[in-house]
Amino acid sequence: MSSIGSRRAAAAAAAADSPAYQERRDAIRAAAGRVFHRQGFAATKLTDVAEEAGMDRASLYYYVGSKEQLFREVVADAASANIVDAERIAQSEAPAREKLTLLIGSLMTSFERHFPYLYVLVQEDFQKLNHHADQPDSEWMAVLRDWNDRYVNAVKSVISQGLRSGELRSSLPAGIIANALIGMMDSSHVWFRPNGMMDAAEIGAGMADMLLDGLAGSPPS
Repeated sequence: MSSIGSRRAAAAAAAADSPAYQERRDAIRAAAGRVFHRQGFAATKLTDVAEEAGMDRASLYYYVGSKEQLFREVVADAASANIVDAERIAQSEAPAREKLTLLIGSLMTSFERHFPYLYVLVQEDFQKLNHHADQPDSEWMAVLRDWNDRYVNAVKSVISQGLRSGELRSSLPAGIIANALIGMMDSSHVWFRPNGMMDAAEIGAGMADMLLDGLAGSPPS
């Protein structure tokens, strides 16, 4: 291990007793989230993160070892919390339409609550991330695939429930509907910003209405 790596490991071990160290780590993660969101993972350099955080690159290495490690830290907590919420909703006893409304609202509000961390993840191509991982088939890519599968399966199970009960009607299978719904929500990374014309809860409710009830109005009299 390099001297800077040894110092970083020692500092991390003492982090529980050092609020200042943890505050600095949080500030670096916040800066990295902004840069990853603005530039994308591939185009971001640790120098960019250091500049955003108001420090030099050498000082940044005291807190983080690589761009990949920083990316994982930026997205992990937000993504994990989002999956837990989705699985909790899917496993509840509520009717399918109610669950789907809750899922859409939960995802949209999580984009706002964790902004921009979840968007940092959804705007990236998993295959491109794989090329930048430490190994071609890394543990990190397995985590990403697991997150994706768990979220899709939660949404798919709710849609399957609705199709079986007759609450939902479609000529499409549950898997296609689930992926289309998630794709629609994920695309909000292009246009949604907190403190805009509508907040995330309002947008989520409107999207749920649009999906469940359609856009067709009453025919003109």
